[in-house]
Amino acid sequence: MAKFSSLFLTAVLAAVVAGSSSWQVADINLSIVAKDGTKKAEHKLVYPKAISSADAFAADPTDHLKLSFKLENKERPHQAMVRFESKDDHADQIMVAASVKKVSGKGRFELDFAKSHKKFKYGTRKYDMTLLVGGPQVEESLQYALGEIEVQGPSTNPPVRAARVAYEVQPEIYHQFRADQKLINVAISGLFSLLVLSPVAVLIGLWSQLGIKFEPLKALAQNPVDLIMAVIFFGSLAGIEYVFYSYWTHVTLFPVLQYLGVLSVVAIASGRSVLSAVQTRRLKRTEKANDANKKEI
Repeated sequence: MAKFSSLFLTAVLAAVVAGSSSWQVADINLSIVAKDGTKKAEHKLVYPKAISSADAFAADPTDHLKLSFKLENKERPHQAMVRFESKDDHADQIMVAASVKKVSGKGRFELDFAKSHKKFKYGTRKYDMTLLVGGPQVEESLQYALGEIEVQGPSTNPPVRAARVAYEVQPEIYHQFRADQKLINVAISGLFSLLVLSPVAVLIGLWSQLGIKFEPLKALAQNPVDLIMAVIFFGSLAGIEYVFYSYWTHVTLFPVLQYLGVLSVVAIASGRSVLSAVQTRRLKRTEKANDANKKEI
C-alpha cells in the first residue's frame, strides 16, 4: 500500500510538472480594424498554426491591429508582448506589450498604427509577428509565430533609412609610448638628500651638548621582564611602520588591515606594561627625593 501511494504521488507530481512546463494558448483571434470600426481582415488561429502566406494581411497607417487569446494555465505570465521583426536587411525588432487578466487568463493586444508612426516610419515594410509569453513559474516561454503583416508607411515623404553599416577589420593601431624622463644629476640628488638629513645631525649634536642620560634603559636592563616588554613594544612600532611602507609599495588594503590589527593589540599591551614600569620607577624616585628633603629639614 505504501509502495502504491508513493508511485501515485510520483505520477501526480510528474503530471503537474509536465502540465507547467509550457504555456497553453487558445481562442486566438487576430484582426485588422479600419478607422471607422469596420473589420478589414480577421483570422482565428489554433496554436501552433500561423496566418497563411496566401492570405493578404496588410494594414494602413490609420488602422488598428487587435489580438485576443486565452492562457489555459493556472499560472499567469510575468510578461506578454508581440514582436514585429522587419523582413529586410535591417531586421528591426519592435516590441509592443500585451495585457493578461489574472483571473480569467484572457489576453488582449491592440496597436494603433497612427499613434505608433514613429516605430513604423520607414515606408511600406513586411514584418513577422511573434507572440511572446513568459513567467517564472513556467519553465519554457511561449514564442508563437502568428504570421506576416504588411504595414503601409507614410504616404508623403517617408524618411529615408540609412544603409546598414558593414563592419570590417580596421587597420591595426600601433601605440607609441613616451620616452622615459631624464633623471636628475646624481650629485644634485645627493646634495638635496644631505640637506634633508641635516636636521638629524643637528639633533644629535644638540643631544650631545645637553648630556642626555640613558637611565631608563639602564633601569630596564636591570629587570628582564620590563626589558622584554620594551623590546616587544618598540618592535611592534617598527612593524607597524613597515606595514605602512609595504602598503605604499606593494601590499593591498585587506592584508594591511589584518597585520595592523595584530600589531596594534601587541603594541597596546606591551606599551601599557612599559609605561606602567616607567611610572613606577618615577614614583619611587619622587618618594626617595621627598624622604631626603625631610631628613635635611
